[in-house]
Amino acid sequence: EDGVHDVDAVLKGSIMPARSLTLDADGVMEGRLSEGGTMMMSDLPDPIADLPDATFDLVVNINMIHISPWEATIGLMKTSASLLRRGGMLYCYGPYKVNGTAVRSNLNFDESLRSRDASWGLKHLEDVVAEAERCGLKLIKTVDMPANNLSVLYRKQ
Repeated sequence: EDGVHDVDAVLKGSIMPARSLTLDADGVMEGRLSEGGTMMMSDLPDPIADLPDATFDLVVNINMIHISPWEATIGLMKTSASLLRRGGMLYCYGPYKVNGTAVRSNLNFDESLRSRDASWGLKHLEDVVAEAERCGLKLIKTVDMPANNLSVLYRKQ
């Protein structure tokens, strides 16, 4: 069918060894291999390349923002804004710093992430919201979740 991609086919092969997949500021997928090398996804099929803008009502992002560089958050917001229909929702889940701080366990987690990769770590919720708003995504609601995480909901204007 038009607009339907075989997710299993996209996730086979060289994508599977990746420790993490992220988006850069232009929405290009990038992965980091377990051995520490970087793997560009440009030689693999892009699962969203052929989709027209304003295709989705909902984009879900779980536990990516804190384990990726800031450019991935920029790419997430740009790509979500492009793919969402007007009134569509972006749902993000994970840990954040709020007003510059977090609970001690999340600060320890932040230090651990940054020791593995200096570009990783808890992002300031205010910065993430500002980037979303620059892309036309308005913050609707934040909800405290278990394990000191937040659910953050945006709507495309």
